[in-house]
Amino acid sequence: VTEVDLAGQFGVGRAAARAAVDRLSLIGLLQPVRRQGYRVKPITLRDLNDLFQLREIVEVACVKLAAGKVDSADLHRLDRLCRTDYQPGDKESEAVFLQRNSDFHLSIAVASGNDRLIAVLNQTLVELERMFHFGLSLRDRGSEMQSEHQSLIVALAEGDAATAERVTIEQVRSSRAMVLHALLSSASLLDVKIGV
Repeated sequence: VTEVDLAGQFGVGRAAARAAVDRLSLIGLLQPVRRQGYRVKPITLRDLNDLFQLREIVEVACVKLAAGKVDSADLHRLDRLCRTDYQPGDKESEAVFLQRNSDFHLSIAVASGNDRLIAVLNQTLVELERMFHFGLSLRDRGSEMQSEHQSLIVALAEGDAATAERVTIEQVRSSRAMVLHALLSSASLLDVKIGV
């Protein structure tokens, strides 16, 4: 893609397209191609492993700090956010679901009181969004996630950092397994040569 192509496709000025391309490059979603524009960065298994490992580290830190610090308004908001459903394959409902899921996790991060953890988690969730679309399109994991989220809300409300940590690790690993299963089931990967 080029800045000119993007400006035309989205009906924005070239400066706005340049700013968007710069931002997408900065967060690793686009890669510059000398004298040709940009290409969408492919998803690799290294990316998947690195991002989920980072997410687990950051989210565990967030829930441990947030345990016992969420007030009734926070709990009500978290409860409302985790009751969102989606239809597998419906990109619009998946996008709404992913946004609310991110809001859920970022709300917990906010309760941690650590602005840097919030920023790192936000960036990680942005980068994971493309991978989540693969996983969500394969099957509906909404009810499982709602149950995981409810368990996490209870642990946070009770100030039970150990249970919040355990639930968070299980949830992140379940999400990783969902995405990995979807990627391995992808028609575009079925004939990829592995090894030498």
